[in-house]
Amino acid sequence: MSLPTVAIIGSGFSGMVAAIQLKKQLNITAQVFESTNDIGGTWSYNVYPGCGSDVPSHVYSFSFDLNPNWSKRYSGQKEIHQYMRDVAKRHGVYEQTQFETEVVCASWIEENKKWKLELKKIGKTPNQIKYFDFLFSGVGALRIPYVPKEFQSFEGKIIHSAYWDSEYDLKNKKIAIIGSGASSVQIIPAIVKDVAHIYSYQRTPTWVKSRNQIVFPTILKKLFRYIPFLMYFYRIYEFFSRELRFGVLGNRYTFLAKFFKWWLTRSMTKALVSRGRSDLVSKLIPKNVPGCKRVATSDDYLQALCEDNVTVNISPIVGVKGRSVITEDGTESEVDVLCLATGYNTNNILGNLQVYGRDGVSLNKLWDENTSKTYKTVNIYGFPNFCMMLGPGSGLGHNSVITNIECQVDYMISLMKYMMKNQIKSMEPKEKAQEKFSNDLQTGFKNTVWTSGCNSWYLDKNGGIQFLWPKTVTSFYFMLKRTNFEADYTIKN
Repeated sequence: MSLPTVAIIGSGFSGMVAAIQLKKQLNITAQVFESTNDIGGTWSYNVYPGCGSDVPSHVYSFSFDLNPNWSKRYSGQKEIHQYMRDVAKRHGVYEQTQFETEVVCASWIEENKKWKLELKKIGKTPNQIKYFDFLFSGVGALRIPYVPKEFQSFEGKIIHSAYWDSEYDLKNKKIAIIGSGASSVQIIPAIVKDVAHIYSYQRTPTWVKSRNQIVFPTILKKLFRYIPFLMYFYRIYEFFSRELRFGVLGNRYTFLAKFFKWWLTRSMTKALVSRGRSDLVSKLIPKNVPGCKRVATSDDYLQALCEDNVTVNISPIVGVKGRSVITEDGTESEVDVLCLATGYNTNNILGNLQVYGRDGVSLNKLWDENTSKTYKTVNIYGFPNFCMMLGPGSGLGHNSVITNIECQVDYMISLMKYMMKNQIKSMEPKEKAQEKFSNDLQTGFKNTVWTSGCNSWYLDKNGGIQFLWPKTVTSFYFMLKRTNFEADYTIKN
């Protein structure tokens, strides 16, 4: 029996896990389609100053290819991207990837039990058509930059954090940074010494905890390399220390959650007051529950906001005029550069990719008009032989999503093994099974910090929690280990 054909969209962490594990476990060399010119996904094109992970490196890595040579506890974009490239070379992912190729449309052909992919190669026409038995989507949620329309008329330089212009010189420029999320927390300290002035516009401030960055000494890296058990043990320590922190997110009414808010308030206040900026306390201490928006980690963000060449403005922006940003309190500040650290459009996970399932049902339209539903975060009713990686219900607010991705891929491979053993051509979850899973998923958010009422990118446009998994990574692992293919799936030969 010939092996099934598999297409993978995207070569970030999701696409790489799928490509490597399909080859390892099923001896299938999947075809990877990547719209850019290199492996890495978000870590390839996010190159803004200070860009890095807020999850420790030894956890934010592949379990099957650990790296003893991480330079720091929290690594920067360049080191993470290089790690991904090195892993891709070791496992032959480059050889099976077609770069600068965008999958513009994927359609399920019921009579052939195959996915039809329309491919757009940059600089070439016409579009190419290819067919595959299985389709893995690794497009990622943090991919489509959110650009508020009110800033498009700005007459100076506009830079979005997701597509940073590294050739533009910020030296001695006046910069307006819109947003207070992870990217702005990293950008501001990285550029504050070089620019003339930073105007930090924050609709809602963010909770910030100390990163406690560590530079790993050479001797420790050697120990990790030659005594791998130590590296595994350290990874397990980092993983479970973050799992335990879920207690402050899982129930906002507990003593632990209230203590965490008190501790963060005390820590942030001390950082500001010690630098003579007690005036910033009321501006920068959030009113919401810690964790309802992702808690930032930084050892220098609050300190940077205390610098003389930084102005923090929490008044809502009403518009731009020429090169000036105007706020509700009447303040008008002229700047050279408008930096949009405004995040991503997570309501449009699929982006420009159009996906059509059985009977021509559009997944884009389905998820745009309704709550995004999946079965076990991996499969979708009406979309046979389709695997969604790091889509709705699988994101995290406390730990490494790479572990979740690996769990999802293992589940899909188990499904494929079952199909190959029983000579099954297509499988999709039953609607009843998907509804039950989706309802249970939403019920799991009760009393969590994410239902406390604050507005965040975790929410969809209807106010539902779309992206997150409401429990620990450990529970995610066991959820995907429990399978009942016969009862929960529609099988077709």
